[in-house]
Amino acid sequence: MSAPHLAPLPAAQDALALDLLDSAFARDPTLGWYLFAERRGYAARRRAYLAGYQRFHRDNDLPTLAAWQGGQLLGLSYFSLGDEATNAASLAELGQAIRRHCGAQCLARLDRLLAAFARQLPVPALARLEFLAVAPGQQGRGIGGALLGQTLDRCRRHGCPGIALETGEPRNLALYRRHGLLPSGGLSLPGLQQHYLQQDWRA
Repeated sequence: MSAPHLAPLPAAQDALALDLLDSAFARDPTLGWYLFAERRGYAARRRAYLAGYQRFHRDNDLPTLAAWQGGQLLGLSYFSLGDEATNAASLAELGQAIRRHCGAQCLARLDRLLAAFARQLPVPALARLEFLAVAPGQQGRGIGGALLGQTLDRCRRHGCPGIALETGEPRNLALYRRHGLLPSGGLSLPGLQQHYLQQDWRA
């Protein structure tokens, strides 16, 4: 079987991409923590949050890589290059959407995680890996590694000083370490252990 084809995600495929994101992150510990997975309606909150994030990402022309094979979408990488000027109105709209569809407590928990992540960055202009998703049933085929490698390459070629990410899923750590991302800290909260990783290209 041929290797997946990696290319920027067309806007016309956003609905398909949302389905993949939602299924890939259905049991993600981080989303589960700030969207209160233990409460009724979690699936609807998760879907609404991911849809709002995807809309924000698209409205600000942030990059998304997709992995395709035989016309089937297999994986996604949503990331930022660190020097984009995001639209303040779209950021406010995202916050309002999260508050409306997920609740003020979810927004407060998300803001807490974002602030903690930002505090441990050595420079604010680092690229950030937001979501790396592989379709359920397609893991173990190297799709996540291919997307991650291409994401890192694009960020380096853009001139980013480095890249950072956070995850609450311990099983993902080995993949990130194989690609040269090093642990840079963590955050322990009741119900969540968040891991921070970075790769520094300034040297």
